[in-house]
Amino acid sequence: APQRSRHVVDVCLNGLAFSVPFNGQGELLRQLAQEAVDTHPDDHMFRFRLATAHHLCADHDAALSHVDAAVAMLARHRTFSNELILEQYLVKRDAIQEARLRAAREAEHEVRWRRQDAANAELERAMHRSSVRAVELVAVFTSAIAFAIGSLQVTLNGNLKLRERLWLLTGLGAGLAVFALIIVGGTWLITRRRSRR
Repeated sequence: APQRSRHVVDVCLNGLAFSVPFNGQGELLRQLAQEAVDTHPDDHMFRFRLATAHHLCADHDAALSHVDAAVAMLARHRTFSNELILEQYLVKRDAIQEARLRAAREAEHEVRWRRQDAANAELERAMHRSSVRAVELVAVFTSAIAFAIGSLQVTLNGNLKLRERLWLLTGLGAGLAVFALIIVGGTWLITRRRSRR
């Protein structure tokens, strides 16, 4: 309303500040309180309402700045209710500082949680890689032991000629190498599909 008085604006802002909470309350109060401050720049009450709006919007630095400005303006105006109003402003200032401190702690905890989640994910990947490497290592060692046992039987058997023994050892080694490669390749293929998921 273009003909609204200062008292009408004060009553409306007060009602909006202390109404039942609703979505967008802080933004609406901030917009209307800023209009009131622009119209009445030396009014401590409108400055206080703007601080309340910033507090509702979790803009703690701006809220603290405006409530400090309201306290300074109040000190310049001498009225019979100064002490009561000052007490109200100081209570709001304490609430803003507490909210700012809580927000800083929550941000710090959020950073810690993100770091911990990243560390947990890296640990999980490392354990997954190490278990895959363990399977591959077991396959290679099993093949090596089987080759050693098989080659020992071939070399200790005196009925075969050297050439036949070498062919048997080559065939046995190639078969066991293919076995190890199949195990390692299959493990790699299975783990690659899981990591993509």
